[in-house]
Amino acid sequence: MRYLTVIIMAAAMLAGCQQTDTAEQADTSSSPPLATLQTATATPSPPSSAAPLNPEEPFLYIEQLKSLGGHGQVVQVKSNTDIDQASLEAALEKSLQTSDPQAQFSYTLEWESPRFVQIRLKLDEERTFSGTFNLDEANTADGRSYASTEQPYRNTVVVRSLTEQGSVHFKGIVSGTQRMLPVWNTGWVKAVDNQDYKAPSYLFYGQEEHHLVQAMTGQELTIPAFPREEGAYGNDYGYHEMYSDRFYPGYTYMVSGNKTLYRVDLKDFTRKKLHVFDKPVYGMSSSPDGTRIAVLYAHDDYIGPGADLLVLDQKGNKLLSRENAAFLSHSDGFLFVYPLAWEDDSILILPADYDESNPHGKIRFDIVSGASKVLPDERITEQVKEDIWEHERQQDYYLLSTLQWSQDGRFAAYTASSDTIRLYDKKERIITFVAAGVLLGWMPDGTLAWADVGGHAYTF
Repeated sequence: MRYLTVIIMAAAMLAGCQQTDTAEQADTSSSPPLATLQTATATPSPPSSAAPLNPEEPFLYIEQLKSLGGHGQVVQVKSNTDIDQASLEAALEKSLQTSDPQAQFSYTLEWESPRFVQIRLKLDEERTFSGTFNLDEANTADGRSYASTEQPYRNTVVVRSLTEQGSVHFKGIVSGTQRMLPVWNTGWVKAVDNQDYKAPSYLFYGQEEHHLVQAMTGQELTIPAFPREEGAYGNDYGYHEMYSDRFYPGYTYMVSGNKTLYRVDLKDFTRKKLHVFDKPVYGMSSSPDGTRIAVLYAHDDYIGPGADLLVLDQKGNKLLSRENAAFLSHSDGFLFVYPLAWEDDSILILPADYDESNPHGKIRFDIVSGASKVLPDERITEQVKEDIWEHERQQDYYLLSTLQWSQDGRFAAYTASSDTIRLYDKKERIITFVAAGVLLGWMPDGTLAWADVGGHAYTF
């Protein structure tokens, strides 16, 4: 009977919340109709489990929507107590940063009640654009803060244009020059060292075909996807083919179905089987000279964090094997890519958990001597840690593991926990917003590159 009573009370409370939301929106009939935005372009409303245990704690519920009929985007902000309107408007204006200050962008605030405001965004949806703002400095009507030390990003909003065309952007941080290449929306972008070019290429994965794009020239190679492997292992990143991080004149290597290693001819797209693994493949990389392929695959049957290493020659012959060569903490049963790479023809860079002793999360492994050691980065000083952690308001080594440094060592781009790209100026000790997107890295000409591919994308 107690359980029945609880259910009835919960139902009554839910009905009351629905009536409140309906009443709050009843006065907005003159506004364009809204539809929930499906793409991950802003911080979603916190789930009910994230709501404050103390009902008196000030809390903002933020939801991003799009207006039907081409009227732009809307960010709805609701509070469990009355909002100090002036402080919210000031917090928005002060914290707003955009990827392109020259782009047309404006907003209006429509207060529907003391606890509900709609921020209507006006931006050119045909042009790639992103921005962010944070409402932590907003206060309640009685002066309490909405900021949270336990959830430092809960009041952060990320907005981006809803163009269907993917793009790669190049920006000169000092010169201010900008360049853009049209590409394909995807859930996985892989950096590829193409021996035909000095600058990197990027592989945009697809279900029916993949596209290899040269960063500096825009030259593109379309690679058809092969049929799914019989007995293939499933994975949690959505693509059944895993290409090497190096392409050679006329060929490369590929793992199909997280199971079978092939050599792929890049002219007629035929393939030659080299090795079949009896456990799911986690990651692979081929050496600079193309004669060795390193593969990490599951150590345990239940797809745990440990990975065994197998090094093969170009004909599929075994050269080296090592159990538990890599370890990345994750829940058992989830299959994602373990990033690995060759530093030269004898040194492998293996993945590891990032922590105080290994902020980059990388291990150098010599396949000749068998010696291994942490890959250091002397540029990550205590001052760098302090500046980034203070800005992000959390001591998270993941942030440091994403750092990519400019050639002169002054700037470091990194991926923030709000899925935005930030730029750290080591000389001036300031951090600025670059864009919402996928960080690709620095080009030989000194520009910083990132991709806008319709939302979150993996880069392993």
